[in-house]
Amino acid sequence: MYGIDMKITVKTLLDKGFSQRAISRELRISRVTVKKYLEEINTTGIQVPKIKKVKKLDKYKDSIEEWFQQGLTGILIQEKLLKEKSLKASYASVSRFLQQFKDPEVYIPLIAKPGEEGQVDFGYLGKFIKDGKTVKVWCFSMVLSHSRYSYHCLVTDQNVDSFIRCHIKSFEYFGAVPDTVKIDNLKAGVITPNFYEPTIQVQYADFLNYYNCAPITARIRRGQDKGKVESGVKYVKNNFLKRVEHKDYYLLEKDLLDWTTNTCNKRLHGTTKKVPEYMFFTSEKKQMQPLPEKRYELFTIEHRKVNAYGHISYKNNFYSVPYTFIGKKLIIKSNGVLLKIYNDAKEIALHNVCNRQGEFITVDEHAPLQKQKKTESMYREKISEIGNDANMFFEKVKKEKPKTWIQIIKGVLSLKKNYETKTINSACKRAIEFQIYEYSTVKNICKNGLYDKNKENLSVNNADGHYGELKKYDELFNNQTNKN
Repeated sequence: MYGIDMKITVKTLLDKGFSQRAISRELRISRVTVKKYLEEINTTGIQVPKIKKVKKLDKYKDSIEEWFQQGLTGILIQEKLLKEKSLKASYASVSRFLQQFKDPEVYIPLIAKPGEEGQVDFGYLGKFIKDGKTVKVWCFSMVLSHSRYSYHCLVTDQNVDSFIRCHIKSFEYFGAVPDTVKIDNLKAGVITPNFYEPTIQVQYADFLNYYNCAPITARIRRGQDKGKVESGVKYVKNNFLKRVEHKDYYLLEKDLLDWTTNTCNKRLHGTTKKVPEYMFFTSEKKQMQPLPEKRYELFTIEHRKVNAYGHISYKNNFYSVPYTFIGKKLIIKSNGVLLKIYNDAKEIALHNVCNRQGEFITVDEHAPLQKQKKTESMYREKISEIGNDANMFFEKVKKEKPKTWIQIIKGVLSLKKNYETKTINSACKRAIEFQIYEYSTVKNICKNGLYDKNKENLSVNNADGHYGELKKYDELFNNQTNKN
């Protein structure tokens, strides 16, 4: 092996880290020859030619390009290669090969007006020590799109509560609220990642509505939609995090706040070429909405299914809802003192949270009308609808039978299913005349038409000549009924 080929081989081995002695031994030539070649290489500047790797799809480039121009997708092109060319190729390989035929996407700068938009995102910072335990730590960032003024804080999870608390901290740091918040398709904020009709998480939507702010979701795989906050997260990692030389979570919190205020917001921004703090206080803040007088009260939100008794369970107790929601899945919100129950966005029940366990907290109006507990005034109102005599019967029964009057009055009221109120009222009058205050008595009087008869002397002589007890009147009615 001599000439240019040998020089290329020597150059290749040298680039791989071989010494002159090793090259001599590998190629079985003297070290003097190796040295000679190296001097010639340094003088002439010989370049090792790059070997172009031949791809198996190159052979079919014309066909692939034609199919692509016809509008066929990568999947369809993959299928045609197999069917028409007997070539097995992975979808990933076909997709990469198609990139050469695509025009690069042109991005239009997204310019935000002062106060129009804030962008939010999380960025992982690593593991730190908190309360003696090693925890994963993320940075929450909110960047105002116009001024690039930003706020950053730490979290150890990305649930809804943490997400909302971070927003509250951001708004209070700004002392104002943007018109909209653009969020990534975070699980805490968005249930269905649909840019046009996103189903925003219930509590997050309620929170933003409280601050008169609206959510906007970034499109999937469109990083430019929220590029400002992504750049902000990268800046935290590359500028702040690399300064940190400890693993203390609480010290990290203080350091991050100090860095945000005195470094991040006071720097000359690489894109705007302006200082975020100056832009915020001179032009943006006055265009933003003021904070509400009271901070948003954070409720935990969960879902519960209504059981067959018309109750939902919450912390080992049961709370009633209107019976029409039995079997349905509802939303519950609680701050530990109040429990609010919703069907979609409509509140259908409100309870004080019970601190005991195993209790049924029931609102009587939630039960069907026929199963609701009736108050004395309700019974009095219903019986008065029958007539004055029925009302007097009610008073007599309540006085004579204080422990069982409810059952008796319920029975009398039930007679309205079969008799006119005039008949029931007359029967009550007849029962009062003989001082017999039983449901069965009133029922038998109605059934046998005894309310129309003249008052009879129904007293019964005893052996000693005295009259018997008036309760015999009821027995007589029962006998008359049996005969009929």
